[in-house]
Amino acid sequence: MSLTTRARRGLATAVAGALAAGGLVALAAAPAQAATRSVSDVDLTWSLSNEQGGGAFFGGCNFLSAGKAGNTGSSRLWTEADGFYRAVDGNVSVEKPDAAGVYSAPSWSTKCQDKNGAAVSASSLTSTSGNRVKLSAGTGTIDAATGAGTITWKGSFTSAFYGGLTYWSATDPMLEIAADGTGTLKATASGYGADMNDAGKWNTLTPRTVTLAQFADVDVTSLGFTATPTYLGTSITTTGTAQPAKTSANQAYWGSFPQSYVDFQTETGQSSYWYTSGGGRDAAKPATTVDVTIGPKVSVSKTTLLPDGTQSVTVTGTGFDPSLATGTRPPFAGKQSGAYVAFGRYLDVWRPSAGAPSSARKNPSGANGTGSAVKWAVPAASFPGSGQDPTTAAYTELKTDGSFSTTVLVDRSWLAAEAGNFGIYTYAGGGANVADYETYTPITFAKSASTISVTGAAGSTYGTARTANVSVAGTGSIAPTGTVTASVGGTVVGSANLAGGTAAIALPSTQGVGTAQVVYSYAGDTNHDASSTTRTATVSRAAATVTRNKIKKAPTTRRAGKTSLSLRSAAPGPITGKVKVTFKKKGQKTKTKTVTVRNGKASVTIPKLAKGTWRISVKYAGSTSFAPTATKSAGTVKVTKK
Repeated sequence: MSLTTRARRGLATAVAGALAAGGLVALAAAPAQAATRSVSDVDLTWSLSNEQGGGAFFGGCNFLSAGKAGNTGSSRLWTEADGFYRAVDGNVSVEKPDAAGVYSAPSWSTKCQDKNGAAVSASSLTSTSGNRVKLSAGTGTIDAATGAGTITWKGSFTSAFYGGLTYWSATDPMLEIAADGTGTLKATASGYGADMNDAGKWNTLTPRTVTLAQFADVDVTSLGFTATPTYLGTSITTTGTAQPAKTSANQAYWGSFPQSYVDFQTETGQSSYWYTSGGGRDAAKPATTVDVTIGPKVSVSKTTLLPDGTQSVTVTGTGFDPSLATGTRPPFAGKQSGAYVAFGRYLDVWRPSAGAPSSARKNPSGANGTGSAVKWAVPAASFPGSGQDPTTAAYTELKTDGSFSTTVLVDRSWLAAEAGNFGIYTYAGGGANVADYETYTPITFAKSASTISVTGAAGSTYGTARTANVSVAGTGSIAPTGTVTASVGGTVVGSANLAGGTAAIALPSTQGVGTAQVVYSYAGDTNHDASSTTRTATVSRAAATVTRNKIKKAPTTRRAGKTSLSLRSAAPGPITGKVKVTFKKKGQKTKTKTVTVRNGKASVTIPKLAKGTWRISVKYAGSTSFAPTATKSAGTVKVTKK
């Protein structure tokens, strides 16, 4: 493993001391280091201070915003409609943690909430949103031997206090680290002059370079560094509220941001929030740690996968400087040998640069291994003369800019019997040993929530066959399997097996007329949790038709005669109810008969009628399952005698 800059500086001091004393000291040569090298895609994250994410006595909270905010025109609270608040602006983003410590972009409505979703409070020193600014795509140079270097970022972030009553912006930060470990983070500061004692004050400030942070002993590794700015113990001069003396009561947090920074904040109206001023929130003001990530970065398209089955993820890498890895064994011995990109289950101590044996790294084998779960990102220039075909599934190109993108197959069952941590790992290929290349992205396996959607069967008539088309979806690439059922009032009325995540459930045609709540349930499978949804199904009454049959015994005044009625429907089941039969003849009083229908049949005795031809009409009154009919002509009856 390569030496840190602190260790190299210590080694150099020891050598110098030994030589100065005239001693005969034999030291093994330190590992050869490359000269000053270019770095790119460097990230810097910083929350500035806990006061920057704390509650405010007016305006809700103090907060960070991506980009340079516009001019409010006066010292007033920001509104969402202003459009000044942004979580992302170019290479700059703002993020805050949740209860699990996972960072994500806040919104206007969540920016003043702590990790548990509660509003931050100025009355508590530990109440903070935890918001931080992230500067990405930094570029520059680092001396591998001393750690000295310069990195710059393009973009701006804005610091707002008291909901925006006062705010300023930092643009194009530059980090400079010297060989002795000291350093500065500078930026162009701009903003607006305000004064809490003069609400009418508001003027545009002249942009200037200020020191945001100073460092005393930065220890740069090949992957970057984490360092706390020198706030504690720093004294400054002020033109406003004086910095009180350091005492045993305040020494744990007594100090200040750099002098030029405080001088600038005197004009913004924020000055006393950046040094110990004797206020009740002094303990929240010390500068928080700065994290700089220099090494390669890996992005995996999906890191929570289903427990069962083969799935595909896309792995994208940047910052894998091809010149750092030279192979020591075929097929790329003596050539740039790139990096392995693998799905595996590795032990906690797995890194080749830390001396971990190959047995600490378990990858799938056979057809599931190279070309499927394991890819090799190799520069195109390394293939001529190697006997290898770069177009095969085993390889992907490591481009000259240090980037690659490839697809890796993942299946938990391939490594179920092994010990260690599932993940997507990268490390130098071909026997090379490059700590920079070693990355680990955890892969977890968990059942997916499932959701059910239903089409069809929402409305029908009694006796009509109905089909509910049910789809069950999860969040992964594998379709849910298993059984779906339909229930009414707790009774299962239909079921079907999923195929490709869909199923058609035949519902009974005899569901009663009216509205019913049909519950569609999915039982779940090895990859998906059970779920259910409820849909309203409305069944209307079926149509019926009435037919008058032949009159038996032609009616006379002395003998009325009879006729029968038949009721039919496409719906199943006996038709019951009543039918009104009407006899009409011009100049005669209308006569009616109401008869009962039993099992679709009814008998009508024709009343005594005057001589002549009478028109007959029928109307079915309907029942629970069958709709009434309109009045319908049913022919005539002729009376032959007076």
